[in-house]
Amino acid sequence: MKRKISLLLVITILFVSIFSNSLISVSAGSQPVIKNVIYMIPDGGGFALFDFANAVKKAGGFDRSKFPNATKITRNSMYLADYLIGTEITDSLSGTTDSAAAGTALSSGYKTINSYIGVDSKGVPHATLLEAAQLAGKRTGIVATVPWAHATPAAFAAHHVSRGNVKLLSEQVMNQGLDVVLGVGFEAGSYYGSVDEAKSRGYTITNDKYDLAEVQPGTKIWGNHYPDMIPYDIYLDADQPTLAEMVDAAIRALDGSEEGFFLMVEGSKVDYGGHNNNLVEAVSEYIAFDEAFKVALDFAQKRNDTVIMVAPDHDTGGLTLPDADSVGGSTDSSKYAEAVAEVQQGINSLKNNISWRTTGHTNRRGGVWMYAPEGIAPPEGLSNVPGDTPATRELVIDNTKLAPYLADLMGLDLEEATKELFVDVTNMGTFNLYNRTFTFYDADISIVANQSVAVVDGKQVDLDGKVAVYSEGRFYVPKILIPKRLILMDEMKVRTARYRDELTGRVLVKGQIDKSFAGKKVSLLMYKQNSDPSDEDAIGYIDESTINRDGSYVFTFNFAGNVEEYEIAMYLGNQKVTDTITEATANYSWLDTSVLLFQEKENDSFVSDGVLIKNYDNIKGLTYCIALAFYDANNKLIQLKLSDMKEINSDTIFDNLEASMPDGTASVRAFVWSNYTQLIPLGTGDSITVQ
Repeated sequence: MKRKISLLLVITILFVSIFSNSLISVSAGSQPVIKNVIYMIPDGGGFALFDFANAVKKAGGFDRSKFPNATKITRNSMYLADYLIGTEITDSLSGTTDSAAAGTALSSGYKTINSYIGVDSKGVPHATLLEAAQLAGKRTGIVATVPWAHATPAAFAAHHVSRGNVKLLSEQVMNQGLDVVLGVGFEAGSYYGSVDEAKSRGYTITNDKYDLAEVQPGTKIWGNHYPDMIPYDIYLDADQPTLAEMVDAAIRALDGSEEGFFLMVEGSKVDYGGHNNNLVEAVSEYIAFDEAFKVALDFAQKRNDTVIMVAPDHDTGGLTLPDADSVGGSTDSSKYAEAVAEVQQGINSLKNNISWRTTGHTNRRGGVWMYAPEGIAPPEGLSNVPGDTPATRELVIDNTKLAPYLADLMGLDLEEATKELFVDVTNMGTFNLYNRTFTFYDADISIVANQSVAVVDGKQVDLDGKVAVYSEGRFYVPKILIPKRLILMDEMKVRTARYRDELTGRVLVKGQIDKSFAGKKVSLLMYKQNSDPSDEDAIGYIDESTINRDGSYVFTFNFAGNVEEYEIAMYLGNQKVTDTITEATANYSWLDTSVLLFQEKENDSFVSDGVLIKNYDNIKGLTYCIALAFYDANNKLIQLKLSDMKEINSDTIFDNLEASMPDGTASVRAFVWSNYTQLIPLGTGDSITVQ
């Protein structure tokens, strides 16, 4: 019996990544031992602010006759001090981090560029702890004292290269289907959605502290407590909830699920006080955060299945205290007691030689505090014995280590969650930039960016909070939306090969110098960026040329490397004259090829073999031939099916080569050949086994 098999060829200037349609899995060798994780972030809360806040609590807190609605302190010291296990490096790929990049590191374990939310430095989205928890059936929530699509909360539930695009970020957050969202309401700027829409999605709207007190387990709640900004804690009105009251309601709403929950809590405005260089604002917010931590602690200590992790995203303001330690803190509050006394009265004090380094962020390390049930080890490199000691303040890990650690405790795998939620389907269809809709080529399936409802065969399909993302020219959808015939078979992985056109790789450099140097030699040095030009391993090309009578000079040469990784310096003797270059161009054409075998019809074993060719510079006259090779159990070729030679005359070409699978076929391999490359075996060593 013969079975039909076809080879689908895709030739395009873009690259596509396809993943197998498998369910999210538990990390190898680990078991889910923790049901609930409460991840708390005192935004901007470095050690100097922490120690000053601790000193204010020890002195009795703020004067309640002046600030009657501020969070009441329940202990004359910071609860967090008992749970310090070490410190974290907070730098981003941009250097000193912002809240977007730091929030991404804390939520997904990936370093990224400042302003990027939930994406790596290339704009590729990565699953967050919240999303992985949601995928595993856990209830999820975010609590903040700023609008809920600000950088830190958005970094747990949205993906984009600009933290400033709050309408887009809020649209993704709204469509995630979270169980709890507490913060500033829908009137914060140009936010997506409305109170009425939240109600239509099954949320109970909480408007004040009294509504929060009535929240029952299992209730989906959306906070609309403030029109556009929450006041600092010491300036709250009588009916406005404290962060502790919001955390209490959030935990109550999320509790009761057999799968457990994940809650992110941000003490957002510690950061604002730091930016304002205002100790009263920053310290009041840190104390409010500490009392919110106590609420979470009270919940966790009554159980053996809950972990609380606390880490600031960065330090803000660079508060300078007397005799500061290596992390900027100073635990001896007697050295700044006068300043503490003034701050208690609402005075922004600078006594005792206190000062601020900046109104921005610093690269000081932040603290890592953790409560865990007995038997749960901390992240590697941090202390097994919690407590605020000089030795503990010297223990250091990177902030990217926390998310994978917490995922492992919950039995989640962030990489598998990413494969489940964000499949790059850019080359499987078209994206309309005006209506933001992606439509598959060979299936009646479409979805709008930032939405979690698709249209399949004319009917709306709810993807249960799995959101489509458009980022840096690429479109990503959850795996469940991809047509079955486009899903990679488990036995085959995508394999790629790169070949350079021999006619390209030409570099041209022109320059102009004073004609008095005519006849002299000018030297060109091409070396790797961010390296020492004198390092032999960094040098890619060296040449010299004679300066023409009019002062011009020209270099032309072939270069096989990636010119984007190099820079050029020009020398006249020992004098650097790089600024004399008037033109520097490189003509490069690369062909990238990859292969994908997938099932086109459910009742066929193998029917399609997708091939992608990436033609970078739209090479003219490029032709191609594709092939399927069938092998028996002894790896002997029993049939080879070739297509005709065809010309690539547009950016994207779809081709279909039909073949019959001969009897005795044990494996199938694919090949592509073009007139600019040698024969490229696609899938060598990874051939498809025919079941």
